Amino acid sequence: MRQNAMKRSKMMAIREKPHKIIFFQVMIGILSGICYNDNNDGLSERGGSEMAGFVKNKIELDRDVQKELLDWKSNRNDTVLQVEGPRQVGKTHEVRKFAYSHYKQVVYVNLVRDEYGFEDLMLTDHFMQEYCRNAGIGEYVDDESTILVIDEIQERANVYNAIRDLREQLGCDIIVSGSYLARTVNSKDFFLPAGIEYLQMYPLSFKEFCRALGIEKELETISLSSNSSEEEYQKIEDAYQVYRKIGGYPQVVTTFIKTQKVAACKRILANLIRTFTAESSRFFPNSTALSIFREVYKGVLVQITEEKKGTGKTFLEFVTNFVKDNVKEPVSRNEVRAAASWLLYSGIIGYCDLYNNGDVTDVVSNRRAYFADPGIANYISDMITVPRDAIEGMLTETFAYTELNRLYQAAPGEKRVRGDKPCFSICGDYELDFVVVDKEDTRYGLEVKTGNNRAKSLEYYKDKGLIDKGFRCAVSYGGQGKRFATIPIYTIGCRFPYETV
Repeated sequence: MRQNAMKRSKMMAIREKPHKIIFFQVMIGILSGICYNDNNDGLSERGGSEMAGFVKNKIELDRDVQKELLDWKSNRNDTVLQVEGPRQVGKTHEVRKFAYSHYKQVVYVNLVRDEYGFEDLMLTDHFMQEYCRNAGIGEYVDDESTILVIDEIQERANVYNAIRDLREQLGCDIIVSGSYLARTVNSKDFFLPAGIEYLQMYPLSFKEFCRALGIEKELETISLSSNSSEEEYQKIEDAYQVYRKIGGYPQVVTTFIKTQKVAACKRILANLIRTFTAESSRFFPNSTALSIFREVYKGVLVQITEEKKGTGKTFLEFVTNFVKDNVKEPVSRNEVRAAASWLLYSGIIGYCDLYNNGDVTDVVSNRRAYFADPGIANYISDMITVPRDAIEGMLTETFAYTELNRLYQAAPGEKRVRGDKPCFSICGDYELDFVVVDKEDTRYGLEVKTGNNRAKSLEYYKDKGLIDKGFRCAVSYGGQGKRFATIPIYTIGCRFPYETV
């Protein structure tokens, strides 16, 4: 009994200082060279002087995208790789890091500035040789030892439209990237060229976040059925509670590692949203359109907190009504659609489909929307007036959505689920937060909980034979019940299909 009392006392001390464990793990990571880099990480500077000090004295995050980039290089197939993703998600940094690590010569072009006239020289005779001389890179080598990186491709329609010609003309590898590639969808000046392979980047996943804190191994090995120690569960739970508040944008994560302060991270999030809104404003024709755009932000969260057990409205229908109630000027459905599409194609939100009546063959597309990063959702939640318990439920669902969405966006050879986006289900009076179908057609029902409430929807779906396996996902050590299992919510994405339960 004395041992149990001491254990409870220790756990109370841990809960009173939720970031202490995390800080200890971060220091271990820094001291072992996991997080902090002071020697350029061995990156080659043969592509030009601009890389000197590129990662010097900066926290260097170990991102999964590096493996995806290397897979593309290994299976080149003469395709151009287009790296997409939200603003400030780390596209430029990760692509340049990859380029300088794996190529003898790097030709980096930023089309916002285009200082050395790439667009004007393009497709003229020997233009790469001239461009490299102008940029101080040296003599251009036209083979697989060279890579051409064209950043901010959305700024120049002529360059984007010429990608196929560039691929046919040049012998080097080619990567293009950009943050506002919605322009290629919405503008008549752009068209989608052939011969492009796509790589979508996201903020850091929870697994990557744990890697940055030096606790990835613990996340990968922790028992899903209460067989690990309380200290091990608490260590990962502390990280989860922080991640749910700050999300995975690289600058936000590095700020937390440096400061251990969530408040400092929220200031970075505010700047990210402010920058994105300001940059997006040039693509909207007037102040009314911009007001609609800002209200759609809030509508994403309001739908999640209010739309339960089925209003019968798709996200677009719901958010149109919401915007009309909050914008003084007349609002059309097409204007709301344009704003929502911009958020979608810019990688800020993602859609969730509905399995109607629990039938995985009866799909209602784009029924609901979620933010693609928990930190953004948490920040925007301060702008809406709904009960705190509803906010907590929304943030927990958002975390689950973002983690599950990575299963659907995995590379074809690594994808373990059917469909292109997460799905929820409504049957009668019962809503199941997520239903996942694996490659063997096994139906997984997932009910996300913020407390110890009974999983009534999970029971209903299991009793009706609408799912094959059921999982209650909560802040819990996990365990197997008679009809379904409980798993720690922070394992919902990275440990699927939960074989150890």
